[in-house]
Amino acid sequence: MIDTAATPKETGIPQRGARPRKMKAERRSDQMSVRMKPSTRALIESLSDAEGVPIAEIVERAIDAYAKNA
Repeated sequence: MIDTAATPKETGIPQRGARPRKMKAERRSDQMSVRMKPSTRALIESLSDAEGVPIAEIVERAIDAYAKNA
């Protein structure tokens, strides 16, 4: 007989009625090395300090703004 009160065993395969997993937030794990003028680096660092965000955030904002205007 089938036990209707039993819960399904975890098999790693989604079962009917299972809720899909939420997408994980994108992590900053990719690295990139760039050569720039010392004045550009100083500007990026000063913007980072003034905004209170990591340098990567400043670069991402700049790239996004550039892409929107391109």
